[in-house]
Amino acid sequence: MRVAAALGAAALLLAGTACGERKEPTGTKVPIYPVTVQGAGERPTILRAAPHRIVPLGPGPRRILKALGLQKRMITVNDELVGLPLVGAIRRAHPDLIVASEDADPLDLARASSATHAAIYVEPGESLEGVERGIDDIGLLAGRPVAARRLSAAIARTRRRLAARLSGYPQATAFIDVGGFGTVGSRTLLGDLVVEAGGKDIAGPAPEQGPFPLRDLVKANPDVYLAISDSGTTLASLRQNRLTKRLTAVRKGRFGVLPARFVVPGPGVGSALVEVAKILHPDAF
Repeated sequence: MRVAAALGAAALLLAGTACGERKEPTGTKVPIYPVTVQGAGERPTILRAAPHRIVPLGPGPRRILKALGLQKRMITVNDELVGLPLVGAIRRAHPDLIVASEDADPLDLARASSATHAAIYVEPGESLEGVERGIDDIGLLAGRPVAARRLSAAIARTRRRLAARLSGYPQATAFIDVGGFGTVGSRTLLGDLVVEAGGKDIAGPAPEQGPFPLRDLVKANPDVYLAISDSGTTLASLRQNRLTKRLTAVRKGRFGVLPARFVVPGPGVGSALVEVAKILHPDAF
């Protein structure tokens, strides 16, 4: 299988670089093409040669490509556009690879692929394992498998070290506030961060859209209240609300703010995991 063979070649290359100052082979110097990987999209991504013009759509793909040292091959477009304006911007960039975040519109991607004949890769970004796999896939597609394995391996090491540190600590229940009492479920990257940091998302795997019912929040009474930095939620505002001021987490001040830049499916998820763990289990640090 192409992916298995490529990963084997990447492992040999990584072993070689550990023995001296040999530079990492890039592009077509790494015998991995044609390569096929399966991202979060319905169809696999196939490349027969190294891509020279890569359009990232979303902060995760941009950060991964930059971490892989591919800035010179990145063609940035305004990915806040939607529909035909976005497709037009991508078409004018003349990409041979489009790397998109999982929340990209499939119809926009299909239209962009048809207009440019570029390969499409959708990054799996709703779990830590998905982020690791996405980094490896993007590294293979771009001809940087060794650099990609270093990035994903660093995340895996952080996960193992944190699991060992938190061993024996009781699970902490948590509510995740992304703004206006809106929340996310455990089947998201943020929810997965909470789970791996020794917590439990009280909203469950798939909460309804809109504000989480405050009476349900009071009933669940989470140990920790976790807010995203751009949510606008503060401990003071929670203490002024007649319902949320009754929460144990609010009364005891077990409130933490996670910078929004951390909640991006890219190389920084290891740091995000540690930050969440410090909020949930401060005694472990």
